[in-house]
Amino acid sequence: MLPSPRSPRSPRSLAPLCWILAAGTLAIGCRGEDVSQDCEIRGQEFFRRTEQEVTPLLSPVPDRGPYPVALQLTEEGVNRLLGGAITDQDVPFTGNLPLGPAQASFQPEGEPIIEFADLPGCRNCILFSLAFGIDLASGNNPISSGPGKVKLSIPMRLEADEAAGYSTLIADYSQAKVEDLELSVFGINSEEHATLTGALEVLLTEQIQEDFGPVELLQIGSWTIGQDEVRLLARELIVRPEDGKLVLGMQTNLPMPAGSGLDLAGRLPDGSPLAVTMDTELFLTMSHRMFDEGAIARRYDEDGTPNPTGIYGVTLNEMTGSTVGNQQLDSTFRVWRIAEGYCGFAEASMPLEIDINNTRTGIDITPGPATLVAGEGSGAAALERQELVEDNQELIETFRTDLAAAVGSTVNFDSIDLENSRIIFAVQDIDVTTESINNYLDFAVYADPDADGE
Repeated sequence: MLPSPRSPRSPRSLAPLCWILAAGTLAIGCRGEDVSQDCEIRGQEFFRRTEQEVTPLLSPVPDRGPYPVALQLTEEGVNRLLGGAITDQDVPFTGNLPLGPAQASFQPEGEPIIEFADLPGCRNCILFSLAFGIDLASGNNPISSGPGKVKLSIPMRLEADEAAGYSTLIADYSQAKVEDLELSVFGINSEEHATLTGALEVLLTEQIQEDFGPVELLQIGSWTIGQDEVRLLARELIVRPEDGKLVLGMQTNLPMPAGSGLDLAGRLPDGSPLAVTMDTELFLTMSHRMFDEGAIARRYDEDGTPNPTGIYGVTLNEMTGSTVGNQQLDSTFRVWRIAEGYCGFAEASMPLEIDINNTRTGIDITPGPATLVAGEGSGAAALERQELVEDNQELIETFRTDLAAAVGSTVNFDSIDLENSRIIFAVQDIDVTTESINNYLDFAVYADPDADGE
């Protein structure tokens, strides 16, 4: 790393000392003759900053918003994702209903279509729209049969297992309600007999609620990062018919800054059935936690190798979405020398470029060049020898690689699990703003021949 200081007796000892942060970066600053060279003071400042970056996890995971992460699904996306899960279970519209001396049996015909609607009194409901057949009989004697259509409101809820790190989406069929009914049987047309149709809606609702119970539709997992202690749980289901989408608000045990949280309004782009949206403030907090867990090295030796007692250290000051519209996060960090003379820090900016990988199966995080923006003490020393580029490159490259890996593991969240199914995701587009990273996905659901219970 930095060369050993020359002996005070050397006539060149007053010559400026240089420090380059990374290959290709020509950044010059000068060391002054002041207290900034005091290693004890610099060490104390470094350790104060590292203490400020310590990120203890919250317990329990908060159960309400604002949310730093959201899964957003269009009607098409929900139908594609949940259609198989619904048909694998009994569709909640089958049974027998006594109608005076006759018995009516009804059963679905075809798969239900999921719709979003503004349903007063049930903001977390979705609609199942399906066709059905109805048969009337008296004893063993058939009387009549006919077609029908029904819209069922189904309350949805989330249950979380914090220890296991996943949430489960549940459709509560025991609270389903017939919202609209059309049928034609035995000369009775629902459009012409509103009173009778209303009575049938009540009877069918009671029958469905009696015959069916809650059903698990899918599981949403957490991140796999660091020591697997960071949790991400789906906490709230929000149906936004005005935006044509269903939102799962997700909360984490990472402590988020005051005022953070996503704005969940707005439609998804045409052709994108799913989006994973993350607050950009999440990434600094996650990175600080990865320092705590050792996934990003905090201190290094003179060879740039991670060493918990090394004389060099790194602190991460800032990570924000690009303010000029680039597809990147902008970070600012400091490299410190805290022992063995000529102590101080160099502060550098470094972009983390965000791109879709070549197979469109995920997102690549590529760190750009580190550019010196400030420094004090040895970090502000002026350029003297070109070999310092190589001396500093190993530390910077190790830090860059570890930081990019932590950000990549965070942004590449796709942990959605359907029983007996496999989901294949494809990244369509990435949109980075100062407030959020939006990962727009397409996906296909396939039967999993290796799943249990085949």
